[in-house]
Amino acid sequence: MENAPTNIFRGGITGGYKGFLLTAQVSNVGETYSDANNTVAPSANGNTGLIPSYTLTDLTATYKFSKGLNLKAGVNNLFDERYFTRRAGGYPGPGALPADGRTFFISVGAKI
Repeated sequence: MENAPTNIFRGGITGGYKGFLLTAQVSNVGETYSDANNTVAPSANGNTGLIPSYTLTDLTATYKFSKGLNLKAGVNNLFDERYFTRRAGGYPGPGALPADGRTFFISVGAKI
C-alpha cells in the first residue's frame, strides 16, 4: 500500500531532577512505496519510487518554575538527518519533497 511504512518505531526516555526534565526520543520510519504499483526504482522525473527509511532524534528540556508555570525548549532532528516523506507529481514537484532539517523551539506553559 502506498504511503504506508513497513514499520514505525518511536521510543524515548525522560529523566528529571527537582524541576528539571530532559527527554530524548528516537523515531525510525521504514521504507515506503510512493505509488500503488510498489515501484522501487525512482522514475526519471522523481514522481515514483521507493521512499527510503529514516531515523530522527529529538531532545527536549523542561524546567518547572512552579506547579502552574514551565519553560520548555528543544531541538527536533538533532543530527540534521536529510530525508523525504513523499513524492509529488504536481505542485511543488515533480520529485521528492524534502522534509524539515534541524529545528528548534521554545515555549512557556501556564495553568491557572
